[in-house]
Amino acid sequence: MKIKVLRIITRLNVGGPTIHVVLLNSKLNSKEYETLLLSGKTENHESDMYYYAEKYGLEPIYIDTMSREIRLIKDFKALVAIIKVIKRFKPDIVHTHTAKAGLVGRLAAILMRVPLIIHTFHGNIFKNYFGKFKTHFFIMIERALARYTTKIIAISRQQKDELVNLKICEKEKIEIINLGFDFENVLPNRTHINSFRDEYNIPSEMPLVGIIGRLTPIKNHMMFLEICEKILKIHKEIIFVIVGDGELRGNIEKEILRRKLESNVILTGNIQDLKKAYADLNVVMLTSNNEGTPVAIIEAMACGKLVLATDVGGVPDLIEYGKDGFFFPAGDSKSFIDIILDWITNRDKYIPLQSNASKKAIRLFNSERLIDETDHLYRKLFKSKDKK
Repeated sequence: MKIKVLRIITRLNVGGPTIHVVLLNSKLNSKEYETLLLSGKTENHESDMYYYAEKYGLEPIYIDTMSREIRLIKDFKALVAIIKVIKRFKPDIVHTHTAKAGLVGRLAAILMRVPLIIHTFHGNIFKNYFGKFKTHFFIMIERALARYTTKIIAISRQQKDELVNLKICEKEKIEIINLGFDFENVLPNRTHINSFRDEYNIPSEMPLVGIIGRLTPIKNHMMFLEICEKILKIHKEIIFVIVGDGELRGNIEKEILRRKLESNVILTGNIQDLKKAYADLNVVMLTSNNEGTPVAIIEAMACGKLVLATDVGGVPDLIEYGKDGFFFPAGDSKSFIDIILDWITNRDKYIPLQSNASKKAIRLFNSERLIDETDHLYRKLFKSKDKK
């Protein structure tokens, strides 16, 4: 008899959680499992990754009323819709991903007495997202939901520590399963070299530094532009690229003009096929104020790029400082600038570090490891349930 898994995510927007759930659903849909993916809809200002689900042969069930923002009437309708899916599908496991799906999906599973309920924290909303009162309110909700959750998954050791420190649940209830990726989707080959530079008229010898991700406040693109401005005062022959789209695009475009960076900073918008970008980028930065385990950094490491990041979320677990990348305190623009300026004049010094990064990322974050660890957890929980 197959184990039936209903996986629920808030929305299939551009980012790591979408890649994660698509790989899990597609690769676990086998003789042992029957899986179903349920998702809300992306917001108007967001880029979606529906194409990614289609690429892996998935046909998600979409719930129009489930969205990122709290909207009580729509949230109640989403709850009812999920309950209907649970009644029809009769899952052995409901596995939720991201905050809103974790709230509505777990509540539906609790009400329907689903045997096993699992939730994955891909990031957390307890830092730099909301004010003190609202944050405390969400912590209370998560603590209450955790009591009825069979297992909680953190995607890094640091995230597990944060959840324990916030008293979301006892540490024994938390399992660490790192993200997993199908690196064939991002690793470039020789045919991709210079195609990105040619598209944006960037000379092949020009240093190219980029940031990849959603254009949202938590990613702190304003710090990236501050770094650009200060480096350009010292070294003029360098190009910076912002890859992504989102709610802050207009603000970022205005800031580029205000700082007079338009000759050296390119805003590409969202790019579905990142192979050509990773082929030509030399340095990839992350300036976020909060993260789970940032996808762009893992992908950049796998592609052998020099990675500089803030020490948020799972970054310190991912990067060994000075051996396969660098991380600095959030807001510390000077350290980013110092490394980039040193790299410009001493590139050979960083080649061993970039090689270490590639080997490490591919070893630790391949999709096979993700599937094996998730499969092992499901089987363990399923056997424990049968013994009760």
